[in-house]
Amino acid sequence: MVGIVIVSHSRQLAEGVAELATQMTQGKAALAVAAGVNDPENPIGTDAIAIMTAIASVYHDEGVVVLMDLGSALLSTEMALELLDDEMRSRVFMSAAPLVEGTMAAVVAAAAGLSAQQILQEAEAALEAKQNHLGMAAPAAPLAITSPTTGKLLHCAWRVANPHGLHTRPAAAIVGALAGLDAEVWLERDGQRVNARSLNSIAKLAVKLGDLIDFITSGPQADEAVAAFNTLAQGHFGEAHLLAEAAAEPNIEHDEQRVQRVPGAITGDAVNGGIARGPAVIFTAVMPAVPERPYAGNEIESQTLAQACDQVQQHLQQQAKGPQGDIFHAHGLMLADPELMERVQQAIAQGQIAPAAWLSTMQQLAQEYAQADSHYMREREADVWDIARQVMCQLTGSGPQRLQLAGPCILLASDLMPSDVANLDKENVVALCLSEGAKTSHSAILARAMGIPAIVKAQGCLEQVQSGQEVILDGFNGLLWLTPDESTALALETRRVEWLEQRQIQRQAAHQPAVTLDGQAVQILANIGGPEDVAAALAAGAEGVGLFRTEFLFQAHDTLPDEELQYQIYRDIAAAFGNKPLTIRSLDVGGDKPLAAFPMAQEENPFLGLRGVRLCLAYPELLLAQLRAVLRAHAEQPNIQLMIPMIATVEEFRTVKALVEQARQGLSLPLEPKLALGIMVEVPAAVLNAEVLAQEVDFFSIGTNDLTQYVMAADRGNSAVAALVNYHEPAVLKAIALTCQAALGAGIPVSMCGEMAGDTGATELLLHLGLTKLSASASMLPALKAQVRESHYIKEN
Repeated sequence: MVGIVIVSHSRQLAEGVAELATQMTQGKAALAVAAGVNDPENPIGTDAIAIMTAIASVYHDEGVVVLMDLGSALLSTEMALELLDDEMRSRVFMSAAPLVEGTMAAVVAAAAGLSAQQILQEAEAALEAKQNHLGMAAPAAPLAITSPTTGKLLHCAWRVANPHGLHTRPAAAIVGALAGLDAEVWLERDGQRVNARSLNSIAKLAVKLGDLIDFITSGPQADEAVAAFNTLAQGHFGEAHLLAEAAAEPNIEHDEQRVQRVPGAITGDAVNGGIARGPAVIFTAVMPAVPERPYAGNEIESQTLAQACDQVQQHLQQQAKGPQGDIFHAHGLMLADPELMERVQQAIAQGQIAPAAWLSTMQQLAQEYAQADSHYMREREADVWDIARQVMCQLTGSGPQRLQLAGPCILLASDLMPSDVANLDKENVVALCLSEGAKTSHSAILARAMGIPAIVKAQGCLEQVQSGQEVILDGFNGLLWLTPDESTALALETRRVEWLEQRQIQRQAAHQPAVTLDGQAVQILANIGGPEDVAAALAAGAEGVGLFRTEFLFQAHDTLPDEELQYQIYRDIAAAFGNKPLTIRSLDVGGDKPLAAFPMAQEENPFLGLRGVRLCLAYPELLLAQLRAVLRAHAEQPNIQLMIPMIATVEEFRTVKALVEQARQGLSLPLEPKLALGIMVEVPAAVLNAEVLAQEVDFFSIGTNDLTQYVMAADRGNSAVAALVNYHEPAVLKAIALTCQAALGAGIPVSMCGEMAGDTGATELLLHLGLTKLSASASMLPALKAQVRESHYIKEN
């Protein structure tokens, strides 16, 4: 790192400047002072020997930049340089920048790891901001728009229409859209230019609704970068759906809701409807403390940090596959931000242990978000702390913070991190009340996804409520009742009972058959990830399991689960469902699903590589133990059937079929009862081969998540192409129709287990296409059954 030396006639002046610079960088720059002379009666002056000593104290092979105040300071510095050897002298640079502003700019640039020449440029341009403010700066030359083949710049402008500007998720979309392109990319607003590959830098631009931004690029793939940015911008950075909503809502930036005081209640903002009563439990998030241990050296500390970040990143990738996964996807991009990691590495290089370097860097980043101009961006500070705490838990070995709840309760907190909400005991948390937060906060979005009554901005709730105190939360009106009068209490209780009765009726109806208005029975099944999901599926009225994701079983272990463990799990789940079907999907990893117990080679395009059955056929040992376990369980529980993911060709299926037969013979099991063997239809080749495949398999199951992304050639995890990942696209619907026609012609059943199966808005359309089996998450089943009962199987004219 480049060292900085301040030379001044006045020690008090130099030390004051140094103190300000140190506060700005939290001591991250190598800074020395050479000021005044050792004469109590005449302390004003400069000393060449002191300057030489200061240079030596911060010397680095990358160089030293010296800033001076006036007059003899320059002469003394030149004399000091004459006292240095030639090699050291060649790496010392004197700056003509003004002392105060130049030092501030130089120290910040040095702390960021810039080169000596870049630091000199930053220091010497330090007055521009002040000159601009006072109207004294010369107008900037317009940016050239030329071909990247000449090594110059291309740019395009865009007026931001996103209701909350370029906050975390749109910024994440930009970073994702530009990933892998061989080009330099920047984003600029009002003359401020930042690295467009940095999530945090984009966020700190504080781009608001109506702001004009410039995308600037150069390099071999500059044309592609402009095209990618234009496509993303036309889709409003993945938030086109919010524009219509924003038009109907007040602007929270300038029109904050007025809080109406209600006697006996604390007023907040309603997030999710419902009424709940119960004892209050107060949750206080705890950031793990930095451990007291010696510094292990730059390499070991960096490895420790990398391992912790990798663990958190894997966890985020799993959460990104669930409800509101885009939140955790954005967290993953924030964690992977190269500029963030560079700041932490600089702190480690300066002698901080990994936990201290991480926490200090994240504290600084959170402060930057907290001071943003945008109200919405300030709310994202909670996301920074969430990531900070998760990595600190890994670095310190403290593990995630979990609440131990004795029974149903109303949870109160200042705010909850998304990871806190995701880890809540959903059986016992009947309502949520936050003193901070906002309707647009990620914790609020996740609370809505959980389906529990919730309010935010209930200021004073933590001070006025005691743990264990009985409270009533009205999620419809945003009220936390502490001391309602008698008539209010009675009215609340009446409404609460009515609401609970309505939910109870829905649950009871969930166990009734789902039959359409024209008499077609539709089988409603559950998607599960393991034994822990069985009770919820049965309680929700599941008529079997349409998808058992066995990869969760494999990913939950450091080593591959053996045949005996798999057999016991498959057998026990099948027994729990009695004569209802249990559809086990064979191991489906690769692509976006890593397997720690079986490391896979990096692939340039993993979604088109060794995924699902392709991986299992390349490494049959992964599949054979599972096949033996399934066959053994099926011998005791004949309601088990097996389906194979990512089948594209008849030859692949026949190879799997041969392995099943090999495993059966190895176990000396009889031919009957026969194990039904089907496939997931999720790649276009399977659709186009459906008529031939239908003659070979026992059933089809359509996986709309992968089918949609492969038909549309759009990564479902990439928000830049989110508009294309839409199962209502005619091409996707045609693929579903062709699959159903092939199944009907061959006389085999066809089901659907992707996200579309649980979308009640698509239910009647799927019935019209010929589907009579739908499999979704347990929480969706009651509504799905209700929708079937209100639909027609045969399309009315």
